[in-house]
Amino acid sequence: NRTQFNRYLSGEAFPRPDILARICNFFQVDARILLEPLEDLRRTLPDRFLLEMRDKLLIGSSRPVDQAVMPDAVYRFWRRSFMIPGKIVTNLALIRTTEDVTLFKGFEENIFAQQENPLIRRFPRLPYFGLVRQHPDGISIYCQDRQGQTNVNFFESGLEANMRFYHGFSLLVRRRIDGMSRMSAAVLERLPEDPALWRAIVRQGTVQDMAMAPPIVQRALVRLHDGL
Repeated sequence: NRTQFNRYLSGEAFPRPDILARICNFFQVDARILLEPLEDLRRTLPDRFLLEMRDKLLIGSSRPVDQAVMPDAVYRFWRRSFMIPGKIVTNLALIRTTEDVTLFKGFEENIFAQQENPLIRRFPRLPYFGLVRQHPDGISIYCQDRQGQTNVNFFESGLEANMRFYHGFSLLVRRRIDGMSRMSAAVLERLPEDPALWRAIVRQGTVQDMAMAPPIVQRALVRLHDGL
């Protein structure tokens, strides 16, 4: 009855388990709303797959990325194109640390749409997101876009003793397609705090000729041959 229900709401009484089950079933709520703060209950429950990945693959606690090794900054990402032989892909990326977790965010043009509509000059850039993990000998970055396409990257610091450049490889996790490579040499270039430079890079196309890259980047990109 209403009187007893008001006692439940005011905290003067607590429903028996069978009554609590009826109330929760009627309102389609979790019984923990009487025991825990609502903001805690609204958080998404941990994904079982991610928990297993953490326990089985990423064994051990993830240590914060050393800012002396890879500082939070805007970077330029360079790699050979997976789809277009002889071309490179370049774009901006942001690396930032929040509460000991280092996040990665980048953008790429929709190359598939560009192939379908070759007369259109620019296409919306597709965001992709990732996590940065430090290892004893380098940095790995795990990325995924909103369509679920996944990239795994690994970088070492100090390309040709230049600490602004990080060299490594990028691996595209997907089935094999004729004419497409799934692995490429890659370079991260840490950019200065210069928004004008960032805007100039954004105005450039994502897909470029190899000659457009600085010589230090060109040398790194040809060290690992495509073809996987």
